[in-house]
Amino acid sequence: MIRRFQTRARQFATTLLKERLDPGRAAAAVFLGIFIGIVPIYGFQTLVAVGLALLFRLNKPLTLASTFINNPLLQPLIVVSSVELGWFLRSGSFRPFTLSALAGAHMKEELLAWVTGSVALGILAGGVGAAITAVVIHLHLKATANPGLRDRVRCVNQMFVRCARADRGFVRWKLRLDRVFGLLAAENQGSGTVVDLGCGYGMALGFAAFGDGSRRLVGCDLDAHRIAVAREALSTLNADLSVADVRYFELPPAGLIFVLDVLQYLPAEEQLALLKRCCSTLAPQGRLIFRVHDRERGLWSIITMAFDRLIFACGRAGVRPLMLPAAEYRSVLENAGMQVEERRFRNRLPLAHILFIAKKPLAEAAP
Repeated sequence: MIRRFQTRARQFATTLLKERLDPGRAAAAVFLGIFIGIVPIYGFQTLVAVGLALLFRLNKPLTLASTFINNPLLQPLIVVSSVELGWFLRSGSFRPFTLSALAGAHMKEELLAWVTGSVALGILAGGVGAAITAVVIHLHLKATANPGLRDRVRCVNQMFVRCARADRGFVRWKLRLDRVFGLLAAENQGSGTVVDLGCGYGMALGFAAFGDGSRRLVGCDLDAHRIAVAREALSTLNADLSVADVRYFELPPAGLIFVLDVLQYLPAEEQLALLKRCCSTLAPQGRLIFRVHDRERGLWSIITMAFDRLIFACGRAGVRPLMLPAAEYRSVLENAGMQVEERRFRNRLPLAHILFIAKKPLAEAAP
């Protein structure tokens, strides 16, 4: 009897916690809870939060938990911020806050400023909390919806567990934010040697080695620090990593070649020459996968190029990023006899990209 009750109670709690947890409704629940927690209706916050959650069919535990932003540690800061924000909205300027003002001759004005400011502060803080919640729920749903990606990400993160904290953190957030890894996880990784030109920390190599630790991994990059980190992370695999320029790196026969976020550093003729060299090196049925900016997405393309220029300036690359039209990349691949597919996508940052997947067909039998 007791065991049956415990089982039903556990099922009920699980259902209650997971109810209506899509990104939009979860964000609405957090916004409502934070707003109610900040607005000065002390003594009624729990009742109002649960009532509105029932009315709007939101996640009740999440709404109620969000009201706890008004706790003994944060309450003084919330009150002071509300009063100051209220004075700013009413008079256009801040004024020094004193407790005596709440009991003085101008108590009515102070209370009105408090209420006005708390509403504005609740909207601002609730909006921030809702945005963070929507992103977190979205990332969680994406990870659970693609178990292959989730397993690969966990495996790659485990490779870097002994690296320095800053490097480990960069890898973790790169895997979370960059949608290219989801696309790579969905692609056939083929067989044979994997080459990554401009490999950085070697994350793409780690993805390709998932499930086959004996696969030969070859990579190069100009950043000596990242190559050192990659060597440490991939030390248990059959990896050969070098500090070298992709333009002069000797390519071994390969079944899979990555060129991710590299071409924009090269002049047009060197970009096309590198792609031709990769195509000639691939074994039959081998794949060349590379990413470029999408120049045909309007505002998103402008933002993408501006972001890349900022990265180049911060890294003191000494050149401006150069992206060719997608048709030029497709033309050089088709002229090399490759079967070409394009995957247009937008990253979680507002960056527009194209992932080219070029497959080398089997050689035709001689007559």
